[in-house]
Formats: sequence, structure tokens, C-alpha cells
Amino acid sequence: MAVSAILIVVLLVVSVSPGLPGELLLQSLRFHLIAVGLGLALLAMVFGARWRGLLVLLVVLASLAHGALFVWDFYARRTPMAAPPAAQFRFLSFNVLTGNRQAEALVDAVLADPPDVMLVMETPGIEPYLERLADVFPYSVGCARTETCDTSLHSRFPIENASVRQLPPFEHERMVIGQMMIEGQALTIAGVHLSKPYFDQASWIELHHINEILSDIEGPLLLAGDFNAAPWTEPVALLAERQQLAPGPWAPATWPVRLGPLGVPIDNAFTRGNVRLLTLEAGESYGSNHRPLWADVAIYPAP
Repeated sequence: MAVSAILIVVLLVVSVSPGLPGELLLQSLRFHLIAVGLGLALLAMVFGARWRGLLVLLVVLASLAHGALFVWDFYARRTPMAAPPAAQFRFLSFNVLTGNRQAEALVDAVLADPPDVMLVMETPGIEPYLERLADVFPYSVGCARTETCDTSLHSRFPIENASVRQLPPFEHERMVIGQMMIEGQALTIAGVHLSKPYFDQASWIELHHINEILSDIEGPLLLAGDFNAAPWTEPVALLAERQQLAPGPWAPATWPVRLGPLGVPIDNAFTRGNVRLLTLEAGESYGSNHRPLWADVAIYPAP
């Protein structure tokens, strides 16, 4: 019963968001905690503690409904497009891990079947191989200096109005922005790398500034990167609501790698305007502590 009581408190913290340290991580794990809660409720009922089991079940179901609302809001924005796509391209978002011991194998795998656009977090992990990537992706932004390098964007298409932004409160270069013309269709791609979820207020501050930056960007948008948080966490869902971001067809788990599809989708990709993610899949990690996201992206004629 002590375990059930602790779980009830944790789920209440997840739903109420009182501002406690670590609650963003707990929100990312919400549905994992719910699965544990369902098991505890069932065990309590099987072993005769029916009222206690029912109490746990009610709390678990309430938390499930609360989390489902965030997911529902996301997919309500994934409206179908009437016309066929005017342009399509393949996109890769990958936190490659600084100090990756399989960096060469990772780059080999990417170059064996390269996307059209590649977003990289913790770029120093593959820094010795950036010249090889440049043979396939002649246009790039980010990581001009090793000392401040983190997030970079690499493309087959020319990048215009490129910028690298420092995100408060830590002022790391963890946001890159580039505009492209893809088969005659304009698109802005923004890549972000948020702080670890142990510093909850830092993530809130970063997302606040990301929202301000995105509000100044007009036209279709693809936002992707390592959010260090699941889409159903409160701050990410709030950003998505303010920016009218739509998800992919599914949110594949990317962390921890050893859990595979049973993990948490802390790496994400969203679209705004006349852009849709046709597919969104997690790939092989190649020594990283994140699985990459591969997406087929469609740009539709402007309404």
C-alpha cells in the first residue's frame, strides 16, 4: 500500500504541476506511471484490498484522462489537406551524443541513405566527420566554433536567413533556424535542444523564448529537435497550442535507447501551416543515447 500511496502522490504532482523539481520528467513518464498504477490497482483487488485498489484505479484513470487531453489537442490540429503535396523531402533529427564512440559508423549509416535535410544535436559527437557530410549536404548553419557548438542544420537545399540563437537562462547555442525553397515551396526549419528535465524552470524559460522567436516567423514551419520532454508535458503542449503545431502520425519513443519502442518520445517533430509529417519513425542509435527521428515531410499548396 505504501507504493500505491507514493504513486498517487506522484500522479497528483504530474497533473497539478505545483512547480516541484523533476516534475517535467515525471510528466514525460506519465503513461508509464499509469501502467504501473493499473498493475498495482489490479493486484490490490486480487488480494482483497478492493477499496484501496479502487482508489488507486480512480486516481490512475483521472491522470490518464488528463494526459489524454493533451494528446487529443495535438491531434486535433493534424487536419487533413485537400490538395496533393506540392513538395516532399526526407528529414532526419538526431542527437548524436557528444563523445559518441560509434561516430564513424553513425555517419556511414547516414551517408548510405542520406536524407535531404539533417538536424544534429550535440554536433561535437561527429565533428571529425562534418567534411564528409558537407559532400552530401553543401549547405549548413550552426557549429561555427567548437567551443560553443551544439545544434546544427545540414541541407541539400540552399539555406537563407540562417541564424543561431542562444537560449536563456544558460545562453547555449541550442537553436538554429534556416529558410529553404524545396521544389518551389518556401519552408522554415527550426531546430532546438532543450535542457535536461531536472531543471524544470530552465525548460520553461527556454520554451518561452522559443515561442517568441517562432511568433516572428511567418509561413510554413517545421520544428524539431531534442526537447528532453514528451509532447504531453505541460510546457511543450502549451508551446504547441500557442504556435498551432501539429504532430506526426505517431510519437515514437527515442529514449532511453535500451527500452526501444517502450521508451519515451523526448525527441519530437512538429509542423505549422501547410506542412505535414507523412511519416515519423525512430531509427538505430549507433552509439548515441537517443534514437533518431526519420520523417517524410510534405508541403502543400498555400490555401
